[in-house]
Amino acid sequence: MLRILFLLLVLNYSASAQTNLSLGLAAYYPFNGNTNDESGNNNNPVFNNATLTADRFGSVNSAYHFNGKNNYIKILNSPSLNSKNTISLSVWVKPTGFYYDICHASQILSKGGGNYMDGSYALRFDDALYTQGNGCGGEILKDSTHQNFRGTGTGTSPYSPYIKKGEWYNLVYINDGDSAKLFVNCTLKYAIKFSEIFTNKDDLFIGKSDDELFPFWLNATVDDVRIYNRALTKDEVKALCIEPKKIKEDKPVAKKDTITKPIVLEKREKKILNQLEVEHDSISVTLYDNGIVDGDSVTLIYQDTILTTHQLLTDKGRTFIIKIDKGDANNELIMYAENLGSIPPNTALMVIYDGKKRYELNISSSKTSNGVIRFKLKE
Repeated sequence: MLRILFLLLVLNYSASAQTNLSLGLAAYYPFNGNTNDESGNNNNPVFNNATLTADRFGSVNSAYHFNGKNNYIKILNSPSLNSKNTISLSVWVKPTGFYYDICHASQILSKGGGNYMDGSYALRFDDALYTQGNGCGGEILKDSTHQNFRGTGTGTSPYSPYIKKGEWYNLVYINDGDSAKLFVNCTLKYAIKFSEIFTNKDDLFIGKSDDELFPFWLNATVDDVRIYNRALTKDEVKALCIEPKKIKEDKPVAKKDTITKPIVLEKREKKILNQLEVEHDSISVTLYDNGIVDGDSVTLIYQDTILTTHQLLTDKGRTFIIKIDKGDANNELIMYAENLGSIPPNTALMVIYDGKKRYELNISSSKTSNGVIRFKLKE
């Protein structure tokens, strides 16, 4: 009996430790050098004049900066951007200024106008909580030191710490059909009763509101925008707001006439985890950490050629385009674990696009075996 109870405890821990951040994902903008939606729902922007910049890790061209004057991103309305009574919004934002015009709001994202109209959803920061709603009295902003983040359905009391310019913040807004919650850097800042249907005919905007009188221009850098049609769990909130562990890479200095030594990998057992028949000879493969980001690092090999090494798995996908050869060719994609992270084994979520077809595969590797996905071109 004790052994059974122990096993149940282990299984329960394992289930709670794993999260699926692609489940219910309506739109995902990781800003990997572009504004493409990587959720698979094709909610790609039709306009963007924001500027590519470094993200919170210092990676160049991996976030977008909005100048607070005329920069914004526009995504056309679509069924997948509308939800019933549950929704979750997640974003990383670094405020670099404030909106000083009448009504002192800085709009991070919004769909359905600027002022929380029925069916709308939004994320912003302003002084409304500190001034008890008097920040829209017609005067320009004079006090920028008492600003809070807010979502659709908001608390009534200010919370600390107040926003500081130049700092990165993770925001997760959740509505489970009954109440609205806002987390800032993993910490719950407010929870109130608020039921809403998050459906409207308006377009989605990042960097401003869709309101000519109250544009609420955003002065900030934004990254990793996610929209879900469901309420995220506490573990998923934690997975989104935790900073991935940084793996130190030994990068050799290139010298003239110096031959770089090839990468040597240990010989390990191959474990075929899935065999997939595809219709196109070129497919895209995007790799994410599967569950809580815990420092997993891998080498990825395809057709005996290394695609990437020292690749840190995070919630920010890394995409590869691979060619599928005909017949019985060696179309094997191998994931070699460089470590086991803090939650063994080394696991990844692989999102594959074969034309318009989308596949999600879980792949794991250990210090003794490599996870392998085999592809075959349909004849």
